[in-house]
Amino acid sequence: MGPVYAEIEIDAPRELIFNYLMDMATRPDLYGKSVSSFRLLRLESRGIGAGARFQFKRRKTWADSSITAADSPRRISERGATGRLNRTVTGTEWEIAESPGGVSIVRVSYWTEPKGMAKAFDRMNGGAGWYGRLMKRVAAELRERVEAERTSAVPVGVAGGNRYSTGVR
Repeated sequence: MGPVYAEIEIDAPRELIFNYLMDMATRPDLYGKSVSSFRLLRLESRGIGAGARFQFKRRKTWADSSITAADSPRRISERGATGRLNRTVTGTEWEIAESPGGVSIVRVSYWTEPKGMAKAFDRMNGGAGWYGRLMKRVAAELRERVEAERTSAVPVGVAGGNRYSTGVR
């Protein structure tokens, strides 16, 4: 599936938006009810290498996503996998630009690179429409949270972590 994207203007400094997006623990708030069973891949949820595993409710497929590159405060790149046996490569790009009026413009892009039969199924199924609507909802939620200064992350569980000895959920 080719890239689907959403672009939105946010009345906040791009450094604040960049810091918010660098924390993978904020993703459940952004994706809302579209994902379930959200788990971090490591205890440290910020920075390059931080990742998460979650399930898309509509597609009933699992997905992984990790921050692979960051150019402060302009761009965050995420790569991951989804689909049956995690064969489909995914990518998410967060681009943050500053307009002359002091408003930040955020563009989020998402794409998949399916292989084999998943490629044919993806073309027939029309997943681009659903993912496009999801990215628009994510961008709107990002604007709402940052402009209202609700930038703290909610507690998120860690996959494979021993929750009893560490106290981590």
